[in-house]
Amino acid sequence: MKTSKIIYLTIALLIVVVIDMLFLFWYANNPYQNNKEKFLNEKINEIYNPVINPQQFSSHITNQYFSLTPGKKMIYESKTEEGLEKIEVYIMNETKTVNGVETRVVWDRVWLNDELIEDTKDWYAQDNEGNVWYFGEESKEIIDGIIVSTKGSWEAGINGAKPGVIMKAAPNIGDKYRQEYYKGEAEDWGEVLAINENVRVSYREFTNCIKTRDYTPLEPNVNEHKYYCPEVGGVVLEEEVNGEEKAELIKVEYNTLPSLSQEKKQELLKTKITEEQAKEIALKEVNGRVTDISIEKKFSKTAYVVEINNGDETDVIIDLNTGEVLGIER
Repeated sequence: MKTSKIIYLTIALLIVVVIDMLFLFWYANNPYQNNKEKFLNEKINEIYNPVINPQQFSSHITNQYFSLTPGKKMIYESKTEEGLEKIEVYIMNETKTVNGVETRVVWDRVWLNDELIEDTKDWYAQDNEGNVWYFGEESKEIIDGIIVSTKGSWEAGINGAKPGVIMKAAPNIGDKYRQEYYKGEAEDWGEVLAINENVRVSYREFTNCIKTRDYTPLEPNVNEHKYYCPEVGGVVLEEEVNGEEKAELIKVEYNTLPSLSQEKKQELLKTKITEEQAKEIALKEVNGRVTDISIEKKFSKTAYVVEINNGDETDVIIDLNTGEVLGIER
């Protein structure tokens, strides 16, 4: 009898050891073991499926922290490495039906040193509870009047894109919410960090504001704080968490028209050098792995900026018409 018990105990112990070894093997080979946030985000992506009933939404948006009154214009300024940016956010009378919902159109434009560089139309609607939802955007990056990219554009209900909450009806500290979802293109999140905050910008001081953090798994280095204040029903200050750049409200106008722009007619970009060719040229200059490629104005020319990771981040700047390497920035 004792011998049988010993055998049974030995077998049980071996089973436990085998299970532990299998678990350790799985854990060691689990690609998410050092990236729990990515694992959790992917799980959330699988189940994120907001139910949208158009009858429960309105383009009349009155949320105290995010009110969209047609004719309201909010102007911001931001000092950047490239120069002075002016941002104008204008609430239009226009509406657009997105995913069956009538949304309010907001026209958002950015000028750098008086040259238009971004032109975006955003679409918002408010549900019956007072939450404001973001239903997509038509975004254009512009250089010298030429549209160089529409990356980031998305529309709820098309190609798996889904709307998200841009402002809750009654935000509380600790609230986290998906602001948008278009896999691989638009995956911003918001988090409420504080309420009843006071904040001063050059325009004036504001009270009873909420402070949020905006972030996205698509660009881990993008991490911003925003202050929404009921006295203007919108953002008065947006700043990078590292403090390098910020955009602050300098003016609010009501019952007005959008600023006139003398920009030439926008046309789609045509290049002689493709992105793949630009990557090949860059990798001949710098060894490593291409992590990003964009089109920017560099050295007074329109150029590809190829980002290469070789232990450090290195940008190779290539003329998009000639393929000439204009410079390397480390």
